Amino acid sequence: MNPEDLLRRRLLQGGLSAASLLLTGCGDSTTPLNLPDAAGGAPRSPTTPRGVHLSWREDPLTSRTVTWFTDDPAAPAQRLQYGPMMPDMSEADAQRLPFADEVVADTSETPFVEALTHQATARDLPADLPLRYRVGSDAGWSPVRVIRPTPTGDDFRFVHFGDHGRTQDSRNVARAIRAAQPDFALLAGDLSYASGSSSLGPQEVWDAWFDLVEAELGAETILMTAAGNHENEGNNGVAYRNRMAMPTSTVSPDGTFYTFQLGRVQFIVSTGGAFATDGTLVTEILFLETQLARAALRRAAGEIDFIVVSQHFTIWTDQEGRGPANLTLVALQENIFVRYGVDLLAVGHDHIYQRSHPMGFGLRNPLGYVQITSGCGGVGIRGFEPRIQGWSAKALAEPLFVEYVVSRGRIDALTHGVDSLTGETRVVDTFTLERRGRESAGMAVQPVRDVAALHPDYDRLARRTLFRNRLLLANC
Repeated sequence: MNPEDLLRRRLLQGGLSAASLLLTGCGDSTTPLNLPDAAGGAPRSPTTPRGVHLSWREDPLTSRTVTWFTDDPAAPAQRLQYGPMMPDMSEADAQRLPFADEVVADTSETPFVEALTHQATARDLPADLPLRYRVGSDAGWSPVRVIRPTPTGDDFRFVHFGDHGRTQDSRNVARAIRAAQPDFALLAGDLSYASGSSSLGPQEVWDAWFDLVEAELGAETILMTAAGNHENEGNNGVAYRNRMAMPTSTVSPDGTFYTFQLGRVQFIVSTGGAFATDGTLVTEILFLETQLARAALRRAAGEIDFIVVSQHFTIWTDQEGRGPANLTLVALQENIFVRYGVDLLAVGHDHIYQRSHPMGFGLRNPLGYVQITSGCGGVGIRGFEPRIQGWSAKALAEPLFVEYVVSRGRIDALTHGVDSLTGETRVVDTFTLERRGRESAGMAVQPVRDVAALHPDYDRLARRTLFRNRLLLANC
């Protein structure tokens, strides 16, 4: 047996202490960008909406949630106005015609800064027509935007990237994603790097990042996010929780972990323990167990084809200087992923691109999951040194994102490298996932385990997770 393969298996069995796996720096997001504001460069009024971005908090087929910010607490109540883009409407019509519907936004104070966060959901949308919308009030409106309808059939496209930040590469990647016109984008953690070193304060970093997102991506592209270590910010993600609108549930009322379905794919998004100080780690582990068990049952019944999990942290990596700093959590997550037959694990964190073979418990396994690390979203590229042979199918170190073309029983993926100077893209990797056979899908139908059966000591698990999170903040 290859000694390095043996080392990997021992790592997954928890054979090394977290203290021996200190993590090195996470890159640099301090390069400022001079971005035009949403009004096209004119001075922005405190009542003008900024940082406009879209997500699905409810049904992806019939709703869109819009989040934005204003700086004047005395401004009139904020509203979302929306309606269908009819086939006979011109672009001029889209801008000037009245809207069919309006909803008053839910407004809250933006943490740590004198600003307001607004969220509103457009519901009961026609499935076959684009949506045009604007947000704001009579004291200031955003531009009217038009977004495509969500596909109602089996076929759709999404992209996956992580570790974005505010560099020129960040802008190039966002522009390239927008040009690809996916049905949604999945950002696997470390969004703005507001907890990193910068000449700006943390909240100003969030504001600058949302300016970039609105200008290049978020106002016309659905953005679904997973929390990363840089969303922790030392305050357990208060700023992230306020600014992002993800699906909520009784076990995750602020949407830090969640699930949604599009086409015949079930998506489950985890924090990977990024917010362990809020006492929800046990709840989230049980959420993964129950949601994956349910998805595996539905897949065996032919209701869905694939199970996709996304989080910030990797299970497998050849990133130089990296390793699973919380081995207990890594081993527990992998146990759950393999038990219920996760097909794809979409992650970030390590600033490289790496695609695994199907893996399970330290071995290549045709019934295991494929991990795609896409941590080259813009904040920086770190050193790459292949050291574990046999598990990695492809490795790259350049700005990029992954496009997934989903059809019935099949996912074709194209990894797009993004040139740092020109922003031009080229395909640098391709791969295909096919639906599991009936026998393989049936093997993943397993009874849900209770909390005690999953792990004997959750206090210890939480302590080790908190230790890992402190390391990440101290070294990133």
